[in-house]
Amino acid sequence: MFASIEYTKYFQLATSLASIFYTTAQFAHQIRVLNKEKQQIKTLSMATLGLFIWRSFILGSRILIFILFASLFKYWLFVVVGLHYLLMFVLVFYQLRYKPVRKKRIILAVYSIVTPFIYIFDYCMNWLDGPTRYWYVMCYVPMYCENVLMSALGLWYASTTPTPAWYLVPGCICVIVMFPLGILVQLAYYRFWHLKAPMPIKLVTNRIPFEQSEATQDSIPWTTWDDFRAIVEARNDDTTTRNHLHINPKRKSEQNVN
Repeated sequence: MFASIEYTKYFQLATSLASIFYTTAQFAHQIRVLNKEKQQIKTLSMATLGLFIWRSFILGSRILIFILFASLFKYWLFVVVGLHYLLMFVLVFYQLRYKPVRKKRIILAVYSIVTPFIYIFDYCMNWLDGPTRYWYVMCYVPMYCENVLMSALGLWYASTTPTPAWYLVPGCICVIVMFPLGILVQLAYYRFWHLKAPMPIKLVTNRIPFEQSEATQDSIPWTTWDDFRAIVEARNDDTTTRNHLHINPKRKSEQNVN
């Protein structure tokens, strides 16, 4: 009887985690559903499978290391989470500079406060239009560094404790390995299964003209920071972008007519 209760708990835990992973993976799909003009992601497709595996590895590694670290070092987890929240708050505040303020201040305030909490686990929502590769880098690099640091402390604890828990070392190793695997699946998703794939591999070294950015930004996987920033500005503030890129509005209107 007690064995069946234990198995039931494990089953409930597995289904709960699977539900979280699936919900996170479906976020991109739901965003496209709200915009009927965008091409939709099919429920049964390699894109959906790639999204699920990618998010499962990233989110799973964060949940696992948080549990292991909290079991060993207790309240020190709040220090790690607090520092990451501050970093993500700075990122969100920086992102809002590119978006014209058309929302009420209370909405912006709630977004600025709540979104960094979500970014503690994964970068799964974005206020801005346009490419996201550098936003992922800004979120994933500190996230993985934190995972490695907490895993290293866990391995150190296991090496200095006479009888550590059997799951401690395998768990820390899984955390270190799962995150890069998730990144590899993410790269495969954007290369093969994304709605804009396949994408030619190019390195952009010159600023992309405004007229060409709309046609090329989703097909260029690597760009410089200046090019990336110019594209984000173009997607989110046409007036600022025209002044920044020195585009002649009359010429652009003539092109639109043609």
